[in-house]
Amino acid sequence: MPNANTNYSYSSGIAPTLLESYLQRRALKNVEPNLGYLNDAQMIEQPKNNGKHVKFFRYTELPAITKPLYEGVTPDGQYLTETAFTVMTKPYGGYMSYTDELDLFHVDSKTQAMSDRLNRQAQLSIDTVGRDAICAGLNVMFPGNITARASVTSSDKISYAMIKKAVRNLKKKGAQPFPDGYFHAKISHDTYFDLSQDPHWETVSSSGAAALYRNDEKTEKYLLGAIYKVKFYEVDNAKVFSTETYLYGTTDKLLMANVAYDSTNRILTIQETMTEDVARELTGKLVYVKVSSSYTLMCIERIYPSGTANQTKIQFRWQPASSVYNNWVYNASESSNTQIVPTGGGNSCDVHASIIYGQNAFGMVKLGGTGKPNIQIIVKQPGSSGSEDPLKFGRVA
Repeated sequence: MPNANTNYSYSSGIAPTLLESYLQRRALKNVEPNLGYLNDAQMIEQPKNNGKHVKFFRYTELPAITKPLYEGVTPDGQYLTETAFTVMTKPYGGYMSYTDELDLFHVDSKTQAMSDRLNRQAQLSIDTVGRDAICAGLNVMFPGNITARASVTSSDKISYAMIKKAVRNLKKKGAQPFPDGYFHAKISHDTYFDLSQDPHWETVSSSGAAALYRNDEKTEKYLLGAIYKVKFYEVDNAKVFSTETYLYGTTDKLLMANVAYDSTNRILTIQETMTEDVARELTGKLVYVKVSSSYTLMCIERIYPSGTANQTKIQFRWQPASSVYNNWVYNASESSNTQIVPTGGGNSCDVHASIIYGQNAFGMVKLGGTGKPNIQIIVKQPGSSGSEDPLKFGRVA
C-alpha cells in the first residue's frame, strides 16, 4: 500500500519538528478511521531496506483424516502448501504551497483548511489504491446469465439470490466469517438504494423486529444493514467501472513481441520499451488481453521494464485456461496481434462493483513498522532551498 507524503508550510516562530509531530498525529487521527475499504485488511510489515515487492501467502487447508492409525506405524508426514501473491509498494504524495506573506497576515483557519484538505486527499488516495487492488480479481458474479461486464445494462441489479450464491461460494472455498458471525460487504450509495428495497433487507435501526442490534448495543460505523449473513457497509469511494481509453498517458494498447508466451511464469513480452515509473503505475491494474474479438480479463502482478524494444516482460497474477493463452501469439499485423488494452464499463452504462468477503481476504503493507498507513508529514520553510524538493525525493536540478 502507499506511503503518502503530504507537504505543509508553517507559521513563523513554530519549530518544523514540533509542527510536523502535531500534523502527523492529526493526519493519522483523521485518515485511519475513514479508510472505508481497508478497515478489514490483514496487516503485514515491510522492514526498511527490503526492496519494493512484498509477498502475501494463501495456505491450503488440510483435509480430514479418515484412516485410523495402525499400531506401531507412524503415518506419512504432511506438508504446508501455499500460493504466493506478489505486490509492489508505491509512494504517493502531493503538496500545497503559499508565500511568506501568509505567515505574517494569515488567519489560522487558512492553515487549518489546508491541513484538512491534504488529510482528506491522503485518505482518499490510499483508499482508492487499496480499493482498486481489492477489485482486481476474477471471482466475479453478474446478474442473470451475464458472463462479462461489457454485457451489463442499466436494468441489471444486485439481488438476494446473488448474495446467497456469493455466501455459498465463499463457504465452499473455505472463507471464514468475521467474529460477528457475518461476512462483510462494501457497496456504493446507488447499490444501497437498490438493496434497501429488497424485502429481505435487515435494518440497523434499534426498532423493529428485523433490527440487527439490541437497544443497548452500539451500531458499527458505516453499517447500513444485512442480508443473509452479510453485513453491508457504505463507502463514499465505491468502485465504479467506466469506459477507459488509455492504459497510461496517451497509450491505448501494448503489443505482444515476437516472443512466445511463458505459461510457466505467466509472462507476456511486449514490443514497447518501458520506464520504471510507468511499470510502477501499471502494476496491479486490471487489463484485457485482446486477440481479434476475444477479450480475457487479467491483472498485472509485476512488470520487468526494459529500455530495449521487445524485452519488457509483464507477469500476470493468474493463469487462464490453456485454450485461452494458446491463442496469445505474435502476428506481424498490428490489428491481428495479441494486445493488452484497457478495461471498460457495461453496455452504455457504468457498473457499480460490490465486494463480499471473509476474514483475511486482502492485506495491507505497513511500511517500516510505523504508521497505519505510513503517512509522512513534511514541513518546509518558505524561501528555503527545501521548497525545491517538497516531497523529499532528493533530486538535484
